[in-house]
Amino acid sequence: MSSADRIRGSLYVRILAFIAVVVCLGTAGVIAAAAHYARLAAGEAYDRLLVGGAVQVAENVFMQGGVVALDPPVAAFASLSAYDLVYYKVVDPRGVVVAGYPDLALDPAAAQQARHGVVVEDGSFQGEAVRVAVLGRRMDDSDGGWATVVLAQTTRARDALARSLTRQAVLIVLAMGMLTMVAGAVAVRWALAPLIRIEKALADRAPDDLKPLDVATPTEIRTLVSSINLFMGRLAGRIGLMQRFIADAAHQIRTPLAALDAQVELLGHERSAGRRQQQMERVRQRTAELGRLTNQLLNHAMVIHRGEIGAFAPVDLVELARTVLAASVPLSFDRDVRIAFEAPEEPVMVDGDAVSLREALSNIIHNALAHGAETRLLVRVGDGAEGAWPNGAWIEINDDGPGIAEADRARALEPFHSGSEDGTGLGLAIAAEVMKAHRGRVEFRQDPAEGFSVVLRFGA
Repeated sequence: MSSADRIRGSLYVRILAFIAVVVCLGTAGVIAAAAHYARLAAGEAYDRLLVGGAVQVAENVFMQGGVVALDPPVAAFASLSAYDLVYYKVVDPRGVVVAGYPDLALDPAAAQQARHGVVVEDGSFQGEAVRVAVLGRRMDDSDGGWATVVLAQTTRARDALARSLTRQAVLIVLAMGMLTMVAGAVAVRWALAPLIRIEKALADRAPDDLKPLDVATPTEIRTLVSSINLFMGRLAGRIGLMQRFIADAAHQIRTPLAALDAQVELLGHERSAGRRQQQMERVRQRTAELGRLTNQLLNHAMVIHRGEIGAFAPVDLVELARTVLAASVPLSFDRDVRIAFEAPEEPVMVDGDAVSLREALSNIIHNALAHGAETRLLVRVGDGAEGAWPNGAWIEINDDGPGIAEADRARALEPFHSGSEDGTGLGLAIAAEVMKAHRGRVEFRQDPAEGFSVVLRFGA
């Protein structure tokens, strides 16, 4: 894996990148808001000075000899001009400019509104943007006429103040953003530390060490540790099962291989044709036993594996039993065994693995034909509504053989426990494993009238 792929696949980098994106977007939003409010704050501060100046100018407007006159408030002009250029004019009730700059524009609508209070608006004068305050004053000595005061100030100082406020806010926001990123990087590294400890604990283990992890972790990661421990427990169980299977298989195969080797050795030194024929027959028997044992060992491993997978689908037990029984009929050709099949007309459905169920049923029928049935074999299928097995679906394999002694029935379900000399001891063990995976069980019944039965019960 390249370093670029490792970076892209790093949880630390992903979280940090997400934090960086959020911080950048948040910083941009805060900076935009700071710039907006800085302009509002600067404008409000300078508007108050401008309004105060307009009021002072209006207070210094008076009537002298029937003419509107102005005594300029020097302090007000000095205060305003300390920040920007200031322009003004005073218009008498006749519309004549009696003081100030005649070309300073006056909006007639603003002049009307100014009679009720100061009107502040944006404007332009001598090519510069200005902020204009308009205020009307009633002149008592002029037959109720109104004089209008117009006071304008350029916007350079307020723009400079807005930029200064914005710059300070930007510096603070950037500092907080950097602090957030550093804190986020440290926090993420600290939060991921338990995962690093888990990784190190797993990496330092021997391949066969599957004991549970014992690592101190926060609450949020305990589920992960529990899942890992559960997985390792299942893996240890599977490995132990396979180790036992391999050991048992090696032990079971060693005996027939040794016997086969001895038979072949004897065959090589035998001079008598009759004895040679007998040795050949024994070799064939040993080979058949070995093949049967090998197949059952592989089938045993297969059903264990499929039982763990648990990929179940609807299975018709009637069709399954009919098919398996038909395939097993040739095993009875060398003897006079009557074979019968009883099942309801409608399907008997269960959720299961058809391959494993077929193998389990095939092994039981094979055992019955090879070691049990003397003159008859009966396979019956039911859905639990009838017969001796009222709970859940069932398949019964019944024969007139001696059966299994009650004291040996529990051991008969264990691997490699055979009730006959030529048996492998895996047929019933395979069936037991399959039924366990299907939440069922293998049961036995001995009836003096009906004989011996092996029953596969589902949902029992």
